[in-house]
Amino acid sequence: MTYVSLSMATGVVYFWTYIYNIVRVSSSKINNEEFISSKTYSNQEAPLLCEKTDGIDKISVLQKTIRCLKAIPRKLNLKALFAPSTTAAIVGLTIGMVPRIHNLMIGDAAPLHVVEDSASLLGDATIPTVTLIVGGNLLRGLKGSSAVPLSLIAGIIAIRHLFMPLLGIVIVKAAVNAGFINSDPLYQFVLLLQYALPPAMNIGTLTQLFGAGESECSIVLFWAYALASVSLTLWTTFFMWLVA
Repeated sequence: MTYVSLSMATGVVYFWTYIYNIVRVSSSKINNEEFISSKTYSNQEAPLLCEKTDGIDKISVLQKTIRCLKAIPRKLNLKALFAPSTTAAIVGLTIGMVPRIHNLMIGDAAPLHVVEDSASLLGDATIPTVTLIVGGNLLRGLKGSSAVPLSLIAGIIAIRHLFMPLLGIVIVKAAVNAGFINSDPLYQFVLLLQYALPPAMNIGTLTQLFGAGESECSIVLFWAYALASVSLTLWTTFFMWLVA
């Protein structure tokens, strides 16, 4: 349970920082927005990276460093960086890692146990909400299934449901043999299971947020989840035999 919680919290931070910016840049190029022009040096904004200029002899290293540091807040989208899910993960990690706060809020005898109960109640409501979102995206994928080449869908499905679990077996078994992780069968099963799960719905949320690739993402998610019932059953059976 500790590993799963930490893995999910880390994944949320990773998704809304790194993956978010990848989708943002890609969607800007697809929509022909002025993203590239805003990054040029002609807009009188200091570049994020220290670039070489003709006046390199006249500008000291300290001045260039200060200019680069001042440009970072303008380049970063702090509102997206600290999305609600990312903020919740950071707050949860802080509560769990600080003993005084943990003892104050977590546990049946904690003085502020009502906060934990309220957060848990709100968290339970996300399960049917995510199910509704999955159903909506899968329906859109079913209606527009002809928009994406069949070969592309087959390649994505093969990587997601075949090659990723095989890669997970190699990584987990290598880590166990090297002594990096515990050899507990249930722990290994959880690690292996992560490689066989279908894609998360957050990527669909991002495409809807930027208005690019929505139909294509819905189609891929539709086929990924349609085949996940068979793939996940087979891989789960194989993983249980493998770690037994």
